[in-house]
Amino acid sequence: MWMLTASGHDYHFSGPKSLGANARPVLIEDIAHHLGQCNRYNGATIRPCSVAEHSLLCADIAKHAGFSVIVQWAALMHDAHEFVTGDMSSPIKQIVNGYSMAAGGVEAWGLFEDEHERVVHKKFGMLTIFRSHEKVVKEIDNQALATERRDLTRFDPLRNLPWPHLDAPGNEVPPIQWIDLNTPEREAMTWRDWRDAFLSRFIELRNACEIDFKKLLARDEKLHALANAARMVL
Repeated sequence: MWMLTASGHDYHFSGPKSLGANARPVLIEDIAHHLGQCNRYNGATIRPCSVAEHSLLCADIAKHAGFSVIVQWAALMHDAHEFVTGDMSSPIKQIVNGYSMAAGGVEAWGLFEDEHERVVHKKFGMLTIFRSHEKVVKEIDNQALATERRDLTRFDPLRNLPWPHLDAPGNEVPPIQWIDLNTPEREAMTWRDWRDAFLSRFIELRNACEIDFKKLLARDEKLHALANAARMVL
């Protein structure tokens, strides 16, 4: 089984061909393009809210909180795999996993999503980044979720049921106060605008991360040289 990406490549989900060296092409241009057109909440928002917009919001939250460019990059890319899996709402993921657990004892959606998430993370050298910052990225994701619920949905706490990710007693997640997602400027943005903004932010953060990595490498090399010099003195 495979899908055709926006750039015209075949991305193989399964089967013998999925094992080939070029069976799962991951292009940042495809990611930006697909996420720009992939709506969250099954479209149940007062205006379209794409995964690209959500990802940029997460990167903004990370930056505003003073996190490093590495965390900002991870926040931007945390849903990048959805360029091939699509965005499925959390309740539906749980239902699908529940059905498959009842039928065969495995969480089918979780396995499917995790596999393609690893493909994307490996492509951009982000496996260690996500392992190291998984908790903080999830917290940022939930803050974005709470903000989107406040500004872009018809949620009413007096009428609607609480959301487990946001309203667990003692662990409530408040929305961000320094941003309003329901503005004429945001509503006027097209999917192409969000695509281009996502791609620009990716390039900006990737380049900034490369500079940070080089600084860390230079620091490590300096410390290594100092350690060697100290050993020679001894």
